[in-house]
Amino acid sequence: MVSVNEAKQKIIANSGLLSVETRRVSESSGYVLAADVFAPLSLPSFRQSSMDGYAICHDDIAQHGHSLPVVAESKAGESVRQTLSRGTAIRIFTGAPVPDEATAVIMQEHTTKDGDTIIINEYPVEQNKNIRRIGQQIEKGSVALPHGTTITPGSVGFLMGMNVSLLSVYRKPKVGILITGDELVTAGGELEHGQVYESNSAMLCAALRHEGISEIQLYYAADDLPSTIEALQILSEGNDLVLASGGISVGDYDFVGKALDAIGAETVFYKVRQKPGKPLLFGKRNEKTFFALPGNPASSLVCYYEYVLPAIKKMTGHTNCFLRNLKLPIQFAYSFNGERDEFLKAYANEEDVMPFDGQESFALRSFALANALIYLPVSQQVVQKGDLVEVHLLPLI
Repeated sequence: MVSVNEAKQKIIANSGLLSVETRRVSESSGYVLAADVFAPLSLPSFRQSSMDGYAICHDDIAQHGHSLPVVAESKAGESVRQTLSRGTAIRIFTGAPVPDEATAVIMQEHTTKDGDTIIINEYPVEQNKNIRRIGQQIEKGSVALPHGTTITPGSVGFLMGMNVSLLSVYRKPKVGILITGDELVTAGGELEHGQVYESNSAMLCAALRHEGISEIQLYYAADDLPSTIEALQILSEGNDLVLASGGISVGDYDFVGKALDAIGAETVFYKVRQKPGKPLLFGKRNEKTFFALPGNPASSLVCYYEYVLPAIKKMTGHTNCFLRNLKLPIQFAYSFNGERDEFLKAYANEEDVMPFDGQESFALRSFALANALIYLPVSQQVVQKGDLVEVHLLPLI
C-alpha cells in the first residue's frame, strides 16, 4: 500500500507523452502544443487606428481649439493608401490604416465638427497617440505561442488572426473501459432482486469527454477470470489507457488484478492509503497504461479525479497535471479515525468550503452537488470550524 503522494508521484513518473498529431486551429481548443508556433506576419501588419476620430500631425496643433480642414476618409478594410498633408486632417475609424504622414489620432469625442472643419479640443497632442504600431501585438518571426501552451478560444482567435491554420499538438488518448459485476444491469433493463443499474461507465465517459476525449471503447465482462482476461486483452490492443471498473478488491469474484497479471501488465502499485478509494491499482504494459478503479461509484470518481486525470494530463502534454488546490476554512468541525487520508465531497466558494453529508463510497448524490474535494491527511484527523483545509477544485466547467 502506498500513500496518496507516493501514488501521484508514481503515476506522473510512469506516464509518458502520447504521439503528436496535426490539427486545424479551429479544432484544437484544449490540446497542448507540441512545438513552438512562429508568427508568419506582424500584428498589426500596418499602422492602425485604435479609435474613431481624425488622423493628424500632432505638431500642427498649436493651441486648444485649433481647427483643421477634413480632406479625406480612412475606414477599416480600405486598401487605398491615404496621404496626409500638413495642416489637414483625415476622418478615420477604428482599425483603419493610419496614413504614413500622420503622427496622432484625435478621438472623435475630443473634437467639434463645423462643416468640413474640425475644432480640436485637446492640447498638447501626444505623438503616436491612438496609433497601433506595426508589430505592437507581435512581430513577424517571433514565437507566437510556445511549446506546452494549452490552446484556448483566445489562442484560436489569436492564431487565426495571423492565418495560422494547422498546429502540432499532443493527441488525446484512446480509452477502453471495462465494466465488471454480474449484479449490474444496463439502463432501461428490468431489475431483479439484488441487482443495481450500472452507472460507472456513463460517469467515466462523461468525465473523459469533458477532457475532449472522444475515442472511448466500452466492454462488459462476466465475473470470471477468463472473461476478464479476454476483455482486458481486447481493450489493451486498441487503446492507450484502460480503466477497469470494479473487480479489484479481495472478494471471491474480483478478477481484474489476476487478469492484468495474465496479460503481462506490471503493477506499479496496488492500494492507496486513503478513504474512499483504497483498492486502486495502477499498471503498465509497454506503452499501455492501466487503472483498476474501485467499483463503488464515489470511490471510482474520486480515483478518477485524483489519479487518472493527472495521468491523462501528463500524457497529453500538460505541465500542471493535478487538480487546482487552495486552502479554505471549513464550515463546520469534522473528525475521523483510522490510518487512511480522507477525501470529502464538498462545495467550495470564495470564502469557505462545506463538506456534504453522504460521504460513503457508494453515495453519488453528494458528488452530484459537489464542486470540490477536501483532502484531509491523517495528520489532520480533527478539524474545527474555521480551520484551513486543502481543497481540490473539480474541473466541472
